[in-house]
Amino acid sequence: MLKLMLFTNDIHLARTAQKAGVDRIVIDLEVRAKEERQNGYHLECNYHTIEDLRLMKNTVDIPVVCRINPINENSKDEINEVIASSADILMLPMFRGAEEVEEFIRLVGGRSATSLLLETKEAAENAEKIAKLGFNEVYIGLNDLAISYGKGFAYELLLEDLLDNLRDIFKNKPFGFGGITILGKGAPLPTHLILRELSRLRADFAIIRRAFKKDIIGRDITEEVKKIKSEYEVLSLRSQKQALADRSDTLKFMKEIPVTNLR
Repeated sequence: MLKLMLFTNDIHLARTAQKAGVDRIVIDLEVRAKEERQNGYHLECNYHTIEDLRLMKNTVDIPVVCRINPINENSKDEINEVIASSADILMLPMFRGAEEVEEFIRLVGGRSATSLLLETKEAAENAEKIAKLGFNEVYIGLNDLAISYGKGFAYELLLEDLLDNLRDIFKNKPFGFGGITILGKGAPLPTHLILRELSRLRADFAIIRRAFKKDIIGRDITEEVKKIKSEYEVLSLRSQKQALADRSDTLKFMKEIPVTNLR
């Protein structure tokens, strides 16, 4: 079953999402150098707070993930405060090597689950060493990873088999990537094609992208979440031959997309 994660500090939306079958809520504290890094790109910057985390933990019964800032001189205090606010999972972004991951794991000290948001070229190049460390799960952040590789479209990375290689390296860890909206929507790459790749690579979870909040207007969110999960289950029953044929069709579709998605 594919687990869906929603970034939001909106209490009403979080309650609605939980009832609809969304599996996790993400509170996003990452601000360090983010605007500079993503300047000129059509990407989302959240401005959540530690109080948002506390309120969310008192609102929903599903796990609450907290994306912290990259490792820095204030990481110890930030991590302690996030754990004291009862985050179920801490997510580390923008690391480049095993040393930062080791420091993250040390600072968490087993008090919370640990999730790695792999989104730099250097982290991808150091993935084999990182995979040996004692974290709980890994998520591939395609937008920043594409920027790191000088790409204009996040899913260009699928054309180069980078995700296949990373999935092989992290074969023993829960794994996710990408962002999806409701079936029948999604641009420039439709959700149903992303789900094909999520299934082929045996992904355990996916982020609900910001377009979902707009696409869901006037629709039954419970039905739309159910459709996503049902489609993933159907895709998981494909033969390897069919999965590869579907991948071929997806790659053909992608090659015709203008490379202007992120900018």
